[in-house]
Amino acid sequence: MFAYNEFLRDLVIDSIRFDICIYNLINESKEEQKIKKINKKRRNFQEKSEDLKDIRKIQQKYSKEGDLILEELIKLICSKSNKIRSLSVSPCNMMDYMITLLKDENNYYFNNIKSFTINSTSKVYNSYEPIKVYELIFALSRVSKNITHIRVNNACQSYQSELGDSLGILLNSQTNLRSLDLEYLTEPVYYEPIISKSNIISTLSDISFKNINFGNISQKSMNSLIKLSQNLKILKVASCLNCSLLCDAMKQCSNLVEFTYETCQFGEDLDFLLTILKSSSSSLRYLDIFWIRDGSNDNESLLKRLKLINCISEHCTKLTYLKLRRLNSEDLFSIWYGCKQLEVLSFFCNEHSDWDDSLEDLGRLLPCTLKVLKIGHWIEMPFSAMALESFLKGCKESLKKLEIYSFKKLCKHSEYVSVLKNSGVYYELIS
Repeated sequence: MFAYNEFLRDLVIDSIRFDICIYNLINESKEEQKIKKINKKRRNFQEKSEDLKDIRKIQQKYSKEGDLILEELIKLICSKSNKIRSLSVSPCNMMDYMITLLKDENNYYFNNIKSFTINSTSKVYNSYEPIKVYELIFALSRVSKNITHIRVNNACQSYQSELGDSLGILLNSQTNLRSLDLEYLTEPVYYEPIISKSNIISTLSDISFKNINFGNISQKSMNSLIKLSQNLKILKVASCLNCSLLCDAMKQCSNLVEFTYETCQFGEDLDFLLTILKSSSSSLRYLDIFWIRDGSNDNESLLKRLKLINCISEHCTKLTYLKLRRLNSEDLFSIWYGCKQLEVLSFFCNEHSDWDDSLEDLGRLLPCTLKVLKIGHWIEMPFSAMALESFLKGCKESLKKLEIYSFKKLCKHSEYVSVLKNSGVYYELIS
């Protein structure tokens, strides 16, 4: 550590990397019972109560030695901390000593941090006081003023208000904040206090939401998002609920350049998607919409998907990158007719579409700007080798690269491979 400290740029502080490792070393050095199995379980976040008791017993037994090592170790880290660019912190005993040093007004450690991640407490770490998390964030806001990316992960519902206060101060203390990620890994929750208690930062242009439930969004948070949307360049939404409640805010996304959306079924969020695509029609260049399944094949589901495809082809005419889920041949005709500036297109084939009858025409109508085409399918190729050959002939010299994704590996001697080899187009087969 002493030798490496001079070159340290990315630092992760958590219980696994510091507390448990240190007490494990102390325990082994005194030829006591080893806790390798416990360590492994902690890494997999599958602790049992008796294992936690064993860890705490070891911590209590060697608390003086452990405290001394932790205190000296954080001093060593802080001495070169202004070279660190990325800091990730989870509640652990090391945090106590870090807070003490950061609170000292004569110390300005970690003042060149560009990326900061706070992983809040969970059941695994219920032995640590949540108040320590807030104290660390408060202390960091005094010394770190140039953070460009902040990520909040797994904020506990029971103390979101306090976390919102401290994060609000941290956010508002930054002069060049560009990106904010709000994530929850297990089930959809809502970071209401974090959004509502934070002032709008004019430099913030990149927001990512993961597993967020917007069902209880307040008007105050909505007003904040409306103002924020005006400067938004990048928006990522994954596995969120009740996104359509954000339509009023999304109407202001006139400067959005990149939009990524991931869900199980997009039907409930159709209004949300259409609002974003229409409001950002003149600025959007990158669009990635992923859904796991279409749902039932009833008329309502088909109509919703058709509305989405039509909206893309009618409003997103300046797209250069497009990635979508299962498409029919009719969908491609619509997209290629409207999106004349496409450079990269990635999609999965709907195996029930009439690809053999359409590929030749699709090749002739391929946008002249399209250089990379990525086609995915499930098990069997949804089109014949002859149809693929007709498509590639229609493309002439405009297409430069073709990637075919398959869950079933193509035989090197198959007809498809022969067609690709003779086409003159650079190709990749990925399975």
